[in-house]
Amino acid sequence: MRTPDEIMSQLEDQGERLTIQRRVVIEALAACGDHMTIQDIHAYLSQTQGVALSETTIYRILEWLKRLRIAAQTDMGAAGIVYALIDNPPHHHLICLRCGRVVDIDDSYFAAMRRKLKEDLGFITRIDHMAIYGECEQCAGLDDEPAE
Repeated sequence: MRTPDEIMSQLEDQGERLTIQRRVVIEALAACGDHMTIQDIHAYLSQTQGVALSETTIYRILEWLKRLRIAAQTDMGAAGIVYALIDNPPHHHLICLRCGRVVDIDDSYFAAMRRKLKEDLGFITRIDHMAIYGECEQCAGLDDEPAE
């Protein structure tokens, strides 16, 4: 995972303006190292950094980071929409619709699909952070059990 300083250096090299607000949101995402909702970021900044940013400002900064492919947004179902810095390589999630279990999966599962889409359609995918919904092995097995 890249450090906040590495990310900010990259953004400056690209000619992006780094306001204090943008810096603290990047630092919050890096410090937590996990998926965060806008409310999580807001609480983290106010409770640990003493920074008061509105959720609207945080949202706009996250949209900017998404556009630059620094952060990804993922709908995690019941857990809501979360944001995370994009890993290199990215990782993804399998989410069980029955029990809510979340399993992290490696980006390598998407390599063949990326190649095929590029070869057949000339389409370059941007799969940075994806949630795939279905049933985990345990819940899928519930349908196989005889009814009492």
